[in-house]
Order: sequence, then structure tokens, then C-alpha cells
Amino acid sequence: MRRAVAIMLLTILILSGCGNPDQKLRSAAAQSARSAASEVSTTRLAVEQLRAQHLWTRSAGQIVKDAEKGVEAAASSFSAQQPSTPTSTHLYEQVTKTLDDAQTAVTAVRIALGNDDLAAAEQQLPALRQSATDLSRIGELAQ
Repeated sequence: MRRAVAIMLLTILILSGCGNPDQKLRSAAAQSARSAASEVSTTRLAVEQLRAQHLWTRSAGQIVKDAEKGVEAAASSFSAQQPSTPTSTHLYEQVTKTLDDAQTAVTAVRIALGNDDLAAAEQQLPALRQSATDLSRIGELAQ
């Protein structure tokens, strides 16, 4: 419910703002969100393929390590932005939170796979799905 409200608020903020500083931030949000969404989806797919025994543990671990680096890069790129209006500040906070949630889920999977704990990695699947959905929405709406 909280995520739905946050996404709805984000949608309103994105659709209502239209100054150059806000547009720049929206563009950066979209780019970072699309990049992170791809990495989160890759992580989810790696866990699902490992669970289905279509992927080796070592391969899945490397895929997730690479995805974690990608999410970190997307989050770092976005965090370097400078919001300059109340609208862009709120957008910045919401996108940063969503990127942090994604990074946390991917990191948890990396740790679980490093400990050869597929069950713990599988527990992150709902968070990965939610993060991918939230990031995809930001990527679509913030253009």
C-alpha cells in the first residue's frame, strides 16, 4: 500500500513539474531507474534459473555480482544529482529510496549465493519483483 501511494505521488510529481532543473532530474531518474531495473531483473532471473537448475551456482553468483555493480553505478549516478526545487527534492528522495531498496535486495541475493543459501536468495524474489516494477514505472514516467 505504501509503495502504491509513493508511486502515485511520484507520478503526480513527474507529470506536474516542467522546469529545466526538474526536467533534468526527471531525465536522470528515468535513466538510472531503467538501468537499475535491468540489473534487478537479471538478478531475479538468475535466482529463478538457479532454482530450476538451469544455471550453476558459480555462474549465478557472478551474474548477481555484476548486477550489484550495475545497481550501485545507477544509484551513484543518480545520487550525484542536485535537486533545486521542492518538487525535484521530493522526486530525488523517492527515487533514491527506490534505488536503495533495489540495491539492498540485490546485495542480499549476492550474500545468500555466496553462502550457498538458495533459500535465502529465493526469499528476496518478492522484493526483486517489486523493485523492478517500481523502477520500471519511474523509468517510464520520468521521461
